[in-house]
Amino acid sequence: MQYSIREWDNGKASLVAEDGHVLSTFDNTDDAIFACVKDCRTVPLFIASHYCYLGSSPMDWESQFLAA
Repeated sequence: MQYSIREWDNGKASLVAEDGHVLSTFDNTDDAIFACVKDCRTVPLFIASHYCYLGSSPMDWESQFLAA
């Protein structure tokens, strides 16, 4: 089984199995890597960063599509 880590905007990180199942979410990436090595006895295959650009935008994103 292979594992990966997903980093989130809020600084948390999820340990994910190769089938996409989230095993656990941690407060930071280091904790997720440590858990993968300790509990799964392997290093993660990759670390993916997920950035929610709409949630952090100061502009109302949908309003740009409205006719003035």
